[in-house]
Amino acid sequence: MKNSVLEFRKMMESAPILYVLVFLLFFSVLLFLRRSAIVRSSGGPFFAPFHISYGFFYIHVSLCFSRRSIPLKEIKQFTYAIFRGRAGGGSRYAFYIELRNGKTIPFFFGKSKQNELLVEKLKQNAGRYGFKVHSTGN
Repeated sequence: MKNSVLEFRKMMESAPILYVLVFLLFFSVLLFLRRSAIVRSSGGPFFAPFHISYGFFYIHVSLCFSRRSIPLKEIKQFTYAIFRGRAGGGSRYAFYIELRNGKTIPFFFGKSKQNELLVEKLKQNAGRYGFKVHSTGN
C-alpha cells in the first residue's frame, strides 16, 4: 500500500500528467462559465438544454460552438433524432436547428424525463412560435 502511494505521488509530479490535469480543470471551468453566462442572459433553468424567452431561442448546452441565442423569426424548423446509448452512456437527443438563411446549428443533450417534457412542450407550441418541429422517426 505504501509503495503504491509513493508511485502515485511520483506520477503526479510528472510534468505531462500535471499539464493534462490542469488542461482538464481549465476546460471544465470554461464550460461551466459558458453555460452560466447563457443561462444568466436567458433567465431559464441551469440544467435545461434550451430555453425560449423574449422572442429568442437560447441554447444552454455548453458544447455548441455557434450562435447560442437565436431570434425565433430566423428559425425555419427543428429536426431531432434520439440516439440510443450503450450501457452507462444513456440515450441522447440530436437537435438540428435549420435557419431561414439555410444554415444549420446542431447541438446534443441527454435524454431524461424533464428533457422529454421540454421537447414535447416545444412541439406543442411550435405553431405559436412560427416554426416546425420534425422527428426523424428513431
